[in-house]
Amino acid sequence: MSFVRQTADNGGQTADMNALGNLRSDADRYLVIGAHVVDVDTLRMLSRPDGVRLTPKAAAVLLQLVRAGGRTLSRDELINEVWKGTCPTNDVLTQAVKDLRRALDDDLHAPRYVETLPRLGYRLVAQARFVDAAELSSPQPTETPADFKMEPVPVARIAGSPKYWKWLAIGLGVIVAMLAWAVLASRTQMARATAASPTWQVTARHSVTSDPGAEKAPRISPDGTRVSYTVTDANLRNSRIMQRSLGASRAVSLTSIAKGDQLYPAWSPDGAEIAYVLFSGDDCRLVIEPALGGAEREVGRCSGNVPGHFSWAPDARHLLVSQSPDQHGTAKAITLVPIDGGSAHALDYERAPFDMDLDAVYSPDGNRIAFRRGANPFSDLYVMDARGGAVRRLTHLVSTIRGFDWTRDGSALVFSSGHAGEQALYTVSMEDGHVDALGVQPAEFPNCARASDTVVYEIPRGRTQLAMISLEVDAQPPRDIVASTGSDSAAALSPTDDRVAFVSDRGGAPQLWLHDPATDETFALADSDEPALRYPVWRPDGARVLINARGEGWGYLTEIDVATRRRTVLTSPEDDIRYGTYGSAPGRYLAIINNALQARELVEFESREGHAVSKRVLARGVGRFEYDRANAVLYFTHVGQAGLFRIDPRTGPETVATRGIDPSDRDGWLVSAGQLFYVVPHVVGHDEFRVFDLASGLDRKLTAFPGTLADLNFSVSHDRTHAVVVRIEALDTDIGAITLKRSVPAEGNPPYVSAD
Repeated sequence: MSFVRQTADNGGQTADMNALGNLRSDADRYLVIGAHVVDVDTLRMLSRPDGVRLTPKAAAVLLQLVRAGGRTLSRDELINEVWKGTCPTNDVLTQAVKDLRRALDDDLHAPRYVETLPRLGYRLVAQARFVDAAELSSPQPTETPADFKMEPVPVARIAGSPKYWKWLAIGLGVIVAMLAWAVLASRTQMARATAASPTWQVTARHSVTSDPGAEKAPRISPDGTRVSYTVTDANLRNSRIMQRSLGASRAVSLTSIAKGDQLYPAWSPDGAEIAYVLFSGDDCRLVIEPALGGAEREVGRCSGNVPGHFSWAPDARHLLVSQSPDQHGTAKAITLVPIDGGSAHALDYERAPFDMDLDAVYSPDGNRIAFRRGANPFSDLYVMDARGGAVRRLTHLVSTIRGFDWTRDGSALVFSSGHAGEQALYTVSMEDGHVDALGVQPAEFPNCARASDTVVYEIPRGRTQLAMISLEVDAQPPRDIVASTGSDSAAALSPTDDRVAFVSDRGGAPQLWLHDPATDETFALADSDEPALRYPVWRPDGARVLINARGEGWGYLTEIDVATRRRTVLTSPEDDIRYGTYGSAPGRYLAIINNALQARELVEFESREGHAVSKRVLARGVGRFEYDRANAVLYFTHVGQAGLFRIDPRTGPETVATRGIDPSDRDGWLVSAGQLFYVVPHVVGHDEFRVFDLASGLDRKLTAFPGTLADLNFSVSHDRTHAVVVRIEALDTDIGAITLKRSVPAEGNPPYVSAD
């Protein structure tokens, strides 16, 4: 937590209570708002059986909105009043409103209590009034009409009434019954919460490295005392493997003489050796070297087919890597590479010819192998017997998974996923596939020790910048588009190439922005309370922009009118939209929707009152798609298969567009007028932009990018001569560490005693 945030939250308690006290009298202790009752003294929600309390900041925001009487309050007005005397960041108000909506059980997209007005502020849309204890205890109608207003009745007038004692008895009876129900509900909820409490607990979170530059691919030694990782030497312009103690220590190079580029370190089971990938030009080798330094020995070649992360067998007799069954194929299978220099061979297990199986890791006891299956950027985690055979799917997230490893006891996997927005750490149970969030983000590529509870991981940091590059002049320096001190991503050129829509945090939180070179203006199109925004798409006439918003386990499409900034939600959260674009006719859309079975269906639909209706499934198991509007053809990738597929939405069925070109690596491809533009990423050297003619099969290089791409998502101009890319302006990836312990023992898996 930052110093400013901490000061605002802790030091502002007195100011919060003063603000609450100034807004009410002792006779007006209870606030009735819609279907809820708030005890302003204790901040308890009396209308909720769980008796949840508002945070002081959320309560102060609520009371300011009540006092405004339906008038819109700007963000500045609320911050100046509620956080008076402090210097808060913009996100403190966003968080307070989120807490308020959660307590009121309100819907951001169909608000019944608090409405967000983009670029204006917030206003209260529910009726609210203060009452005293006597009025609160009076019997009320079960359902109150929207226009019903209760006038306070003097207590003295009703005290002598013959019906007073009758109503008092009824009121007391109702209160007693409500209290009994609340106690029972509270106990039931506590029991459920206990049963559903997280299986794993994270403690002792800290940074292992904080050096300038990027420290990547961390691997912890089996005993949990040292970590190896890759750094790029700015002087020698190559990548080297370093290692250091988890305590305060100096980093040392694995080799005294840097040769080629060293990547993806992996400790041997006894911690005496480190295996890694060595690149020298186009030559790719798997080598092993003593952890304390010494002569290297080659154990296999990867011939440019980068294996990525790999692991040792528990008996240290071979390495487990992902390679193509043949040198020219695009699919990958789990392969055994003997360390004595023998021939590599693919493991015999359940897989289809075009499956992409990556990053295989042995369990601590050596009896199982876990791996991820899926054409990038989307995949899921699988497990099988170490001897091969049948395969069992563990997760059904179809998300961007960046690294995983077994927990120390082998009962779960720790993995990094972006299914809820930012890359964060989760666990998935081997027993039932249950996924728990660990609350560690941003985080990528976790790796677990075998003799301790320590887990190391990458902490991605950096700043990105939109840039324009030529697709006609090879290796031309990129030209920055919009200067910023924040990070920009997901650029989309308008249909006439005169404007750029993009996602940026330059305003303090992820928002959709627009840059207009004609007027040299850059401004946010809409405020956003969502944690992640992805893939802006222009309507063919350039009047509106479609964007995908993602939260924890859900996603929806929002359309924004460029001229008026009006925001319209097109789909409901239960549809879980992963990506969407405009269809072939006005009012029709195309999207990938996760159904109940997480099958990622490509559908065509209409939008009506914030819901996708008249849905028609076009394909299943879809990774990403592009709609080639010029030819009215859909091109898409399949999760778990290499290659590109196509379908005519009017006729169907799907066919293979090409197997020779695999555009499925992350988001680095698009189709325009029958031309497949795609990026070939290189671990060493410049990434290539290429174009593949889908009619003739002609494939040619356009240009090499003379820099570092932040991701492979890009946009091509209408005349196909330029592209807008996201380049890395500053990169500073660090390594973090946590202690991960079981908090709820799994059945048949007693808790172990920490070695620390």
